Amino acid sequence: MTSKRPQGRATPSLPPAGGKETSDGPAFPSDPRPADKLAILVWAADPSRSELCATPFYFAAAAAAMDVEVEMYFTARSVELLRIGVAEGIRAASGSGNPDGKTVADFRREALAFGVKLFACPTALASHGVPAAELIPQLTAQAGAAAFIGRTLDPAWRTLSF
Repeated sequence: MTSKRPQGRATPSLPPAGGKETSDGPAFPSDPRPADKLAILVWAADPSRSELCATPFYFAAAAAAMDVEVEMYFTARSVELLRIGVAEGIRAASGSGNPDGKTVADFRREALAFGVKLFACPTALASHGVPAAELIPQLTAQAGAAAFIGRTLDPAWRTLSF
């Protein structure tokens, strides 16, 4: 099997300001438009660590409020946040971002209200014993590693991980 890695220099040189052509070939394009698609991987938001659970939904809602298409991919124990009743029982960390003591479900509802799509990894669901019948009805679909990796490889998408 031959490698698909390009031969030559190990590290590429950065393009000059403005994305102009260099003697090495075309530079990165200088497109000032911001990305309008965001895929968020949620893997460390463990329901046993309440202080970690609301932030992914908060960032998703913020991006969606900026007219960004947002997809959230849940894996590992984070899939538990999509089980009916789990997020409702987790109080988000108190402080300036949560003066009313909202639950993680409240943050999830806000993200959904902005059109955020939620995906659950089928392998994580199986390994954590979460049957499809116990998932929230707002779940968009089940999608795993290949779907998220596809987003990371697509230049139209940006990614975040929690």
